[in-house]
Amino acid sequence: MNSPSFGPQVTTKIFTWVVGTLISAVVIVSTNALSQQSFQDLESASQFQQALAAVDAIKHRKKLQCVLSIANGALCECLSRKLPVDTYFRSYDSIANQEREYAQLSAADKIVVDQCVGESR
Repeated sequence: MNSPSFGPQVTTKIFTWVVGTLISAVVIVSTNALSQQSFQDLESASQFQQALAAVDAIKHRKKLQCVLSIANGALCECLSRKLPVDTYFRSYDSIANQEREYAQLSAADKIVVDQCVGESR
Protein backbone atom coordinates (compact mmCIF):
# COMPACT_ATOMS: atom_id res chain seq x y z
CA MET A 1 0.00 0.00 0.00
CA ASN A 2 1.22 3.39 -0.85
CA SER A 3 0.76 6.11 1.71
CA PRO A 4 -0.25 9.44 0.33
CA SER A 5 2.63 11.77 -0.23
CA PHE A 6 2.14 15.44 0.38
CA GLY A 7 4.30 18.01 -1.27
CA PRO A 8 6.46 20.46 0.69
CA GLN A 9 3.86 23.21 0.36
CA VAL A 10 1.07 21.10 1.86
CA THR A 11 3.33 19.90 4.69
CA THR A 12 4.32 23.50 5.47
CA LYS A 13 0.65 24.58 5.48
CA ILE A 14 -0.30 21.77 7.84
CA PHE A 15 2.63 22.54 10.13
CA THR A 16 1.72 26.27 10.12
CA TRP A 17 -1.91 25.43 10.90
CA VAL A 18 -0.92 23.14 13.82
CA VAL A 19 1.48 25.76 15.27
CA GLY A 20 -1.15 28.50 14.83
CA THR A 21 -3.76 26.38 16.58
CA LEU A 22 -1.43 25.64 19.50
CA ILE A 23 -0.49 29.31 19.88
CA SER A 24 -4.19 30.28 19.83
CA ALA A 25 -4.94 27.71 22.51
CA VAL A 26 -2.11 29.02 24.71
CA VAL A 27 -3.31 32.62 24.25
CA ILE A 28 -6.91 31.67 25.10
CA VAL A 29 -5.84 29.78 28.23
CA SER A 30 -3.55 32.65 29.30
CA THR A 31 -6.25 35.26 28.66
CA ASN A 32 -8.77 33.19 30.60
CA ALA A 33 -6.36 32.91 33.54
CA LEU A 34 -5.71 36.67 33.44
CA SER A 35 -9.46 37.36 33.29
CA GLN A 36 -10.01 35.11 36.30
CA GLN A 37 -7.22 36.91 38.21
CA SER A 38 -8.65 40.31 37.22
CA PHE A 39 -12.08 39.23 38.46
CA GLN A 40 -10.58 38.07 41.76
CA ASP A 41 -8.70 41.36 42.10
CA LEU A 42 -11.89 43.29 41.42
CA GLU A 43 -13.78 41.20 43.95
CA SER A 44 -11.07 41.77 46.57
CA ALA A 45 -11.13 45.52 45.90
CA SER A 46 -14.90 45.51 46.28
CA GLN A 47 -14.68 43.67 49.60
CA PHE A 48 -12.02 46.13 50.76
CA GLN A 49 -14.27 49.07 49.84
CA GLN A 50 -17.14 47.46 51.76
CA ALA A 51 -14.90 47.02 54.81
CA LEU A 52 -13.83 50.68 54.63
CA ALA A 53 -17.47 51.75 54.39
CA ALA A 54 -18.29 49.63 57.45
CA VAL A 55 -15.45 51.24 59.42
CA ASP A 56 -16.66 54.71 58.42
CA ALA A 57 -20.21 53.82 59.51
CA ILE A 58 -18.96 52.59 62.90
CA LYS A 59 -16.93 55.76 63.43
CA HIS A 60 -19.92 57.93 62.48
CA ARG A 61 -22.23 56.02 64.85
CA LYS A 62 -19.73 56.29 67.71
CA LYS A 63 -19.29 60.03 67.09
CA LEU A 64 -23.07 60.51 67.10
CA GLN A 65 -23.40 58.57 70.37
CA CYS A 66 -20.63 60.68 71.86
CA VAL A 67 -22.19 64.00 70.78
CA LEU A 68 -25.56 62.94 72.13
CA SER A 69 -23.92 61.97 75.41
CA ILE A 70 -21.61 64.93 76.10
CA ALA A 71 -22.55 67.61 73.50
CA ASN A 72 -18.91 68.35 72.62
CA GLY A 73 -18.54 68.00 68.86
CA ALA A 74 -14.82 68.83 68.80
CA LEU A 75 -13.96 66.20 71.42
CA CYS A 76 -16.19 63.59 69.79
CA GLU A 77 -14.71 64.27 66.34
CA CYS A 78 -11.19 63.90 67.71
CA LEU A 79 -12.01 60.67 69.58
CA SER A 80 -13.76 59.09 66.58
CA ARG A 81 -10.90 60.06 64.26
CA LYS A 82 -7.94 59.06 66.46
CA LEU A 83 -9.05 56.10 68.56
CA PRO A 84 -9.08 52.57 67.11
CA VAL A 85 -12.47 51.49 65.78
CA ASP A 86 -12.66 48.65 68.30
CA THR A 87 -12.42 51.01 71.32
CA TYR A 88 -15.86 51.29 72.91
CA PHE A 89 -17.08 53.29 75.88
CA ARG A 90 -20.09 52.79 78.09
CA SER A 91 -19.83 56.37 79.33
CA TYR A 92 -18.39 59.12 77.15
CA ASP A 93 -18.89 61.42 80.12
CA SER A 94 -16.42 59.43 82.24
CA ILE A 95 -13.94 59.51 79.36
CA ALA A 96 -14.35 63.25 78.81
CA ASN A 97 -13.84 63.89 82.54
CA GLN A 98 -11.06 61.28 82.70
CA GLU A 99 -12.86 59.34 85.43
CA ARG A 100 -13.92 55.70 86.05
CA GLU A 101 -13.82 54.08 82.61
CA TYR A 102 -10.81 56.21 81.62
CA ALA A 103 -8.65 54.26 84.10
CA GLN A 104 -9.39 51.03 82.21
CA LEU A 105 -8.07 52.34 78.88
CA SER A 106 -4.76 51.21 77.45
CA ALA A 107 -1.83 53.60 77.77
CA ALA A 108 -2.03 54.44 74.05
CA ASP A 109 -5.77 55.16 74.24
CA LYS A 110 -5.24 57.37 77.32
CA ILE A 111 -2.71 59.44 75.37
CA VAL A 112 -5.24 59.94 72.57
CA VAL A 113 -8.02 60.84 75.02
CA ASP A 114 -5.73 63.30 76.82
CA GLN A 115 -4.80 64.94 73.50
CA CYS A 116 -8.42 65.16 72.38
CA VAL A 117 -9.61 66.56 75.74
CA GLY A 118 -6.82 69.15 75.63
CA GLU A 119 -7.63 70.16 72.03
CA SER A 120 -11.36 70.45 72.71
CA ARG A 121 -11.01 72.94 75.58
